[in-house]
Amino acid sequence: MKRSFARVPVAVTLIAAALVSVGSLAQEEESDDDSFGTFGGNLMFATDYMFRSISNSNLGPQVQGDMNWSHDKGFYVGLWASNTDFGGPGNSMELDPYIGFAGNFGESNFSFDVGYWSYNYPKSPFSLDYGEIYGYVTWTKDKFSISPSVWYADNYFGEDFLDDVSALAYEVTLVYELPDGFSVSMRVGEQTFEGSSDFLNFVYYDLGIDYSIEDWTFDLRKYDTDGVDPFLARPKLTDGEVVFSIDRSF
Repeated sequence: MKRSFARVPVAVTLIAAALVSVGSLAQEEESDDDSFGTFGGNLMFATDYMFRSISNSNLGPQVQGDMNWSHDKGFYVGLWASNTDFGGPGNSMELDPYIGFAGNFGESNFSFDVGYWSYNYPKSPFSLDYGEIYGYVTWTKDKFSISPSVWYADNYFGEDFLDDVSALAYEVTLVYELPDGFSVSMRVGEQTFEGSSDFLNFVYYDLGIDYSIEDWTFDLRKYDTDGVDPFLARPKLTDGEVVFSIDRSF
């Protein structure tokens, strides 16, 4: 289904355009490496699938996989997949292709990432597929980083959920590296909806600690929300949960 982004907020459009323009200039200063790029990915097991602090697996475990290709110039493309309990009866999978561009602002402590993420529920009897444009800016200093981001959807959760309703999620993530492979991080965000659907706006957050060794990451995290309307998700899926995950990258 073809999607139009004519109603993307002007501020989001200008930010994305500026990031790409500045990033392109920064990349031109680097060496002309004509390599094909690299493949990578990860496989993760978690005790729950949390999306903006709402359980998408009905409080059950998650198995998630990701395959991606990236180029030294900053372009990347990938496919993300997970089991899910969203998408209606008969659907148990989420399959998400994505594409983006990332890089640094010259020699500064700032980096950026802009792209498009498509959410798909292949066996759903309903039209719930949709996409989001996203943009990140990250500032890193020594062991600390802060990353504000925005995610815009022109038709949140497809034609059979909130047809023709756009949504904007904005959040900030803070990370601090500790000794011996540990780090702590937190994220606070708000999911907002346009017009008469603004009563569905809610706040989400998580706080956790992780430990990384070689290609493995172990994470323990507390998720919670505030103000989620039952129309969006049942209360038991939004009341907060502690989630443990194991991630293997390759």
